[in-house]
Amino acid sequence: MELSDLKLKENPFRTGPSINPKDLIWAGFPVLKEKIEERINFSMKTSPSRIVLNWGRYGSGKTHAANFYTKTSRIDDLSIDLAAKPVKSVKINLPRTSKDPVQAFFRSFLGQISLSDIKADFDLLKNTLTADETIEAIIEVNSNDIIISDLFKLIIKADDPNKFQDIETYLFGDSTKTTLGKLGLPFGLKDDEQIVNFLSTYINSITFEKRCFSTFIIWLDEFEDIDTLNKQSQDRVTTFLRQLFDKTPNNFLLFLNFTPKTFFNIEDLSIVLGEALSTRAKIRISFEPPSIDDAIQYLEELISSQLEDPSNTYGPFKDIDVIKHVLTGIGNLSVRKINEVFSLIIELAMLTDNDEIDIKFIESIKDEIPSFEN
Repeated sequence: MELSDLKLKENPFRTGPSINPKDLIWAGFPVLKEKIEERINFSMKTSPSRIVLNWGRYGSGKTHAANFYTKTSRIDDLSIDLAAKPVKSVKINLPRTSKDPVQAFFRSFLGQISLSDIKADFDLLKNTLTADETIEAIIEVNSNDIIISDLFKLIIKADDPNKFQDIETYLFGDSTKTTLGKLGLPFGLKDDEQIVNFLSTYINSITFEKRCFSTFIIWLDEFEDIDTLNKQSQDRVTTFLRQLFDKTPNNFLLFLNFTPKTFFNIEDLSIVLGEALSTRAKIRISFEPPSIDDAIQYLEELISSQLEDPSNTYGPFKDIDVIKHVLTGIGNLSVRKINEVFSLIIELAMLTDNDEIDIKFIESIKDEIPSFEN
C-alpha cells in the first residue's frame, strides 16, 4: 500500500524537527506566530537589541519555530512586507557537555556564517559608503577591540585564497607563531571576551544604521541544557551572552528557547540565566499546550499541505469525529505528541491496507498507541 492510497503525497506528521526548508511549514497556532513575528518586526523597524524567552514544555514547537524562521524564506517575506532591509538569522544549539562551551558556540556560529559570508556582508556595506566614509572607519566605530578591528580589516582585503585560509585557521583556534606572523596579529582569540568582540563587531557593522541588514537574529535552542554543564561553564555561558548583548546594543535579537524541568517556575529563571541575563530577558513568549480546537486547526493545515486532492479536507481520516476521537483519547496534548500519534496511525493504516481511517479502525489499533487512554 502506498501513501497515495491514503490520499497523501507524503506523511505530513514528522516525529522530529525537520531542517529541510521544503518540509518546514507553519500549521495552526496563528496567535503564537503573530507574537513571534511581532518581535521580529519590532527589531526590523526599531534599533534597541532585545532578548526574548520562548518558554514551553517539551514538544511544544520551539525548535520547529527556530528552524522555520532560520531556514525558510519567511523572514525575507516579513522584511519585504515592512519595506525593511533583510535580516540575518541563525539557529545554534546550546553546547552540551563541552569543556569549552563558548568556543563550541563560536564554532557553531562559523559553521553557519562562514568567513566568505562575512566578507560578502562587508562588501555589501562598502556599497553604502558616502564620499567621506571608509569601511575601516565603520569597523573601528563598531568595535571596541583593536586586535579584532585589525582582523576585520584583513578579512575585507583577503582576496588571496591562501590569506583567506590563514584567517580561517586563526578563527578556529590556531594561534601558532607561524599563523600570527602571516597575519601580522600579536595573539589569537584567546578568551571569551575576544569572541564576544568578534561577534559584536560583525553584527554591529553589518547592521550599522540598518544600511545592509535591519537586524541580526540568533535562536539559541535547548537553553535548558545549560544544567548539563559544570558551574564554571554555566557562568561562562551566561557571562558570554550578557557581554554579547551589552556590546551589541542595537539591531540584535536573541531568542532563548527554554524547556522548564518539572516543577520549574518562570520565577526561578534567575537561577539558570543568572540575575544579569534574566533581567534582560523581559519579553516572554509562552508556547502553550494546544486545546482540542488548536489541535484540529493544526491537523487540518498540516494534512492539507500533503493532500493529493485538496477537496479531501481530512485526507485518509473519514471525518472530524475521527480526529476528535484520537485527540480525546491521547490525553494531554503537545505538538510532538500529536505528530507521533498521527504518524503511527498512518503507518498502521498502510501496514493493514486500510485506505480509510474511521473510529472503528482507531479502536482496533488503540493498544498499539502508547499514549492512548483506554
